[in-house]
Amino acid sequence: MKISAVIVSRNDNYGGHLNERATYCFNSAIETYDEVFYIDWNSETHSLLYDIEDNINFKGNFNHIVITPEIASQLTNYEPNAQKCCEVLGRNIGLRRSTGDWLVSTNIDIIHPKRKELEKIITSLDGNTFYTISRRHADWTMIKDFHNGEIKFQEWQSLRNHLCSTTEERHFDEKTVNGDDYSIINCCGDYQIAPKNVWDDIRGFEEDLIFSLYTDTNVQKKSVMHGFNLKALYNPALFHIDHGKGGGGFLTGVNKVTNDPHRAITFQNTTQNSDTWGFSDIEIEFETL
Repeated sequence: MKISAVIVSRNDNYGGHLNERATYCFNSAIETYDEVFYIDWNSETHSLLYDIEDNINFKGNFNHIVITPEIASQLTNYEPNAQKCCEVLGRNIGLRRSTGDWLVSTNIDIIHPKRKELEKIITSLDGNTFYTISRRHADWTMIKDFHNGEIKFQEWQSLRNHLCSTTEERHFDEKTVNGDDYSIINCCGDYQIAPKNVWDDIRGFEEDLIFSLYTDTNVQKKSVMHGFNLKALYNPALFHIDHGKGGGGFLTGVNKVTNDPHRAITFQNTTQNSDTWGFSDIEIEFETL
């Protein structure tokens, strides 16, 4: 069984402590997945990875794609109001190039599940279902208390074991933000997993939603519209490192008319993506670390 993961972010310190959160994320992802794609989208100076690479334990399965501001402008057709961190396009670039049997779309502030636990869950899953896995919380107070007031990246595995034994809070039973039928859980986009053929059939995330939030709910509705089942899971344990909402460019366009849950959810019945979704017709270079 080969499992791939796709992560998109930008070097803008969105939410604060972004480098620290990314370090925990990348190290756990490298251990868990056969293949990781990190797409750094539209960073003004340099990729976030270059600031933290000395703390990352690379094992030859980490693929780094840099979408510079110039390339980002081209890929968004020079749309001035596009999200500065355009996740739908970045995720699709990674998903389209992933070679796993199961593909995970996830975020840069997640401490990923243990490989054996994820494999055990996957063996029981339905190949015709799109899944979202409920996250658990890990705040900075909890992390620093475990590390005796410091951040010790080399102890991330011990931290994850500690969180597994002490953290039970989940989003699974929370009311979703929009009260729709497709999110299932709040923050459903933190961890979405499906067989590669499901992602291929729905053609990934909707690429015209370059202004919008709600893209995670959108892709789950698309899976249903394309005849697949949709289900949320409690396990395996994965952790969202809590953060604020200030700083960075992710929420650019949040008050735009185009950033409308009805546009992203209510009126979506099938994909509008072309068969070259994920820019499969463009050669995009990446380095493997």
